[in-house]
Amino acid sequence: MKNNLLRIPQGTESLYLEETFRHRKILRHMEDMCEEWGYLPVQTPVFDFYDNYRNLLDSRLEEQSYKLIDREGDLLMLRSDITLFLARQMGMILSEEELPLRVYYSDSILRYQDHEDISSHEFFQAGCELIGKPGREGDLEVLFLLAELMKSLGLPESRIHVGSTDLFKTIAGSLSPENGKLLRQALQTREEIQIRKVLGGVYRKEDAAELCRLLLFIGSAEEFKTELSGWEKLMDGALKSSLDYLVSICDGWMEAEGLEELFNIDLSETGDQAYYAGIVFNAYTEGAGTAVASGGRYDGLLDHFGYDGSKPASSVGFSLFQRKLEKLSTIDIARFPGTSGLDEALPAAEKLKTVRKGKN
Repeated sequence: MKNNLLRIPQGTESLYLEETFRHRKILRHMEDMCEEWGYLPVQTPVFDFYDNYRNLLDSRLEEQSYKLIDREGDLLMLRSDITLFLARQMGMILSEEELPLRVYYSDSILRYQDHEDISSHEFFQAGCELIGKPGREGDLEVLFLLAELMKSLGLPESRIHVGSTDLFKTIAGSLSPENGKLLRQALQTREEIQIRKVLGGVYRKEDAAELCRLLLFIGSAEEFKTELSGWEKLMDGALKSSLDYLVSICDGWMEAEGLEELFNIDLSETGDQAYYAGIVFNAYTEGAGTAVASGGRYDGLLDHFGYDGSKPASSVGFSLFQRKLEKLSTIDIARFPGTSGLDEALPAAEKLKTVRKGKN
């Protein structure tokens, strides 16, 4: 009992004093920027019926999710993925007249993590979702918003790596489900020998080698475009449409002044959620061992939860792992100084208020 009083359950965390102050200031900064882009706040429930999500959980998220029984005997799931809970909420109430809809959120998730898991501090997520804006225009808006957010937080050198689930699924479509999973795992750790071995089971040796080179590609828009001629003919041209779409995304970056250097094409990015369909991306910054933001397109997810409008609720969004970002951000955060009495407190507060007005 005494030992339990000294620790908290895995998958939860607490914030204290200065840490909480910094957390909330950075959160307000993110929320203000989202509202400037026309996004509105949304709140998701803490728990929901497990059966609503059973078929959408991959094995990893299934294992990490907390479940409980309510007083009526129904099995519930605590919020382990905000996008899933948000998609259900929107799918039930959204009408096509409201599209496109821009929303942002900021809330805790409840997810078990091993003590050795280096991806800890993912228990608070802030993010955006753009609903009802299909294709290139929607993808670029969300990518640019993420890029602007990361720039405004004063992070160390950062890059947003963009991949394609369509491309991966086309290549993995000839593999067994087990080998498809092995290929995805090998890409996450960039194990070239294992990737070639898995692909060599169904593709000719030369094609397997070239597909491996494609899937391990990381580079700028220009570098990606120079490689295309050798890849478009692979698999009898089956990859061409996915590659062409990525080129169109690259063209959008190159037209955005000051943002192009933040993006890379990274075809080893295949998405960490089963519901992604289209582009996927992770943001990395120097000093963080794992991604500090993650997102992608998930067309069809709202339909699964009841949306039935004739106008598609095509969706794309991202989540910031804010607790990781807070440790790296150099954004200026003015704080009320400690004082010994009221005669010092009032002048100090007035001075700080003046400084803040000047910045606005």
